[in-house]
Amino acid sequence: MEKKYSFILYQTFIVCVFSLFSVVVHSQTLNLNSAISYYDDYIKYNELKSLPLAKARIDSAAKNPTTMDKYKTWFYRGLVYMALFDNGLKNEMSKISEKDINKRIAAAYQVVSVAEVDEALRSFQKEISLDDKKIYTNEANTKIRVIASIYSEKAYSYLINKNYIDAITYYEKSYDVNLRSNVTDTVALNNLAISALKMKDFKKAEQFYAKLLEIKYKPETSYLSMIQMYYDAGDTASVKRIILQALAAMPESYLLIIEKINFYLKAGKYKEAILSINQALAKNPNNHELHLVLGQTYNKIAFPKDAANKDLPKPADYNELLKKAEGEFNKAIEIKADYFLGLYTQGVFYSNLGGDILKQSDNIKDPKKVKIEEDKADTMFQKAIPILEKAHALDSSDKDTMRTLRQLYARTGQGDSEKYKKLNEELKGAK
Repeated sequence: MEKKYSFILYQTFIVCVFSLFSVVVHSQTLNLNSAISYYDDYIKYNELKSLPLAKARIDSAAKNPTTMDKYKTWFYRGLVYMALFDNGLKNEMSKISEKDINKRIAAAYQVVSVAEVDEALRSFQKEISLDDKKIYTNEANTKIRVIASIYSEKAYSYLINKNYIDAITYYEKSYDVNLRSNVTDTVALNNLAISALKMKDFKKAEQFYAKLLEIKYKPETSYLSMIQMYYDAGDTASVKRIILQALAAMPESYLLIIEKINFYLKAGKYKEAILSINQALAKNPNNHELHLVLGQTYNKIAFPKDAANKDLPKPADYNELLKKAEGEFNKAIEIKADYFLGLYTQGVFYSNLGGDILKQSDNIKDPKKVKIEEDKADTMFQKAIPILEKAHALDSSDKDTMRTLRQLYARTGQGDSEKYKKLNEELKGAK
C-alpha cells in the first residue's frame, strides 16, 4: 500500500509541475498575443490608450526566455516602437504653428526623440536574424529603410539649423543603416560632405567626397566641389592636388580643364594656362569664352608686372603676343557677335595700346617722331570706339564701358560732340 501511495503522489507532483509550466508559458505567450491585439487596436481604431499597453506587453515578452527567441516577438516590438515614434512626431507637429508642411515637419524632427526608432531598428534586425523561414523578413527590411529615412530627416532638420555636428551624426546613421541593406545613400554622403565643409573640417569633407568617387556617383561634381572648397580655404596646394587627381581620372572633362586653366591664371603661370586653354579649345573650338581668355592671357604676357603691380620690361616677342591676343579677340567676336564681354575687352585692348604708345612717346624728343607715335595712338583709339559703342548698345548700364568711351571721345577731339554729351548725361543718371 505504501508503494502505491508514493506512486500516486509522484504522478500528482508531475501533473502539477507540468500544469504550472503550461500556465507560465501560456502567460508569456499571452503577453505577445496581447501586445499584438493592443497594437492592432491602436492602428485600426486609433486607440491611443492601447499603445502604452502594447509597449508594456511586448517588452515583457521580449525579456522572457519562452518568447524572447521568437521572431514574431521582435517583429511586433519593432512595429510598436515605430508607432510610438510616429505618435511622438504627431504630437510635436501639433505644437508647431508653421503653415508650410515641410517646415513644420523639419521643426518637429528637430525636437522629437528618436530613441524609439533606435529600439525599432534593433528589434527588426533581431527579427531578421531569427526568422529562418523569412515570414516577416521582407516587411522588416522595408521598415528598416523607413528608419534610415527617419534618421535622414532628423539630420536634415539639424543641417538647415546649422547644427552640423548632429547633422553628421544622423546622416552617418542613415548611411550605415542603408549600407547594411546594400543601399548606398548618396544623398547622405553628399550632405555629410556639406556638413563637414560648413564646419571647416575640410579633410573630413574630402573623405566623404572620396566615398562618392569610389562609387562613381557624379564624380565631376565631387571634384569641382572639393576644388572650390580648398579655394575657399585658401589652400592652393590642395586645389592643385585635386585638379591633377581629377584630370588623371577624367582627362576629357571640359569643366575640369577650365579649372586647371583658372588655377594657372590665378597663379600667374600664363604659359601653363595657354597649354591648358588650347587643350580645351581642341575639344570645343567654337567656345567664344575660351578664345577671349586666351587673348587676355597673351595680353598679360605682353605686359608683365611685378608683385607690386609695376610694369616690367616687355618681352622680346611683345609684338607677336599682341597679334595673337588681337586674333583671339577677333575670333571670340566672330563666333558670338553680341558677346558684350568680348566687345568690351577688345575695345579696352585697343584703348590701352593707344595709351601705352603715348606713354612710350614721353621719352622721345623729336617732335616729328612724337607726332608719328600720336597718330599711331589715335589709330588705336579710333579702332576702340566703334567696338565699345557696340558693347554699350548691348548693355547701356555698364559704367566702365561708358567711362572708357567718354575718355576716348575726349582724346579723339569729340569732346563737344552730341555723342559725348549724351554719354555724359547717361553717366550722371547711372546708379
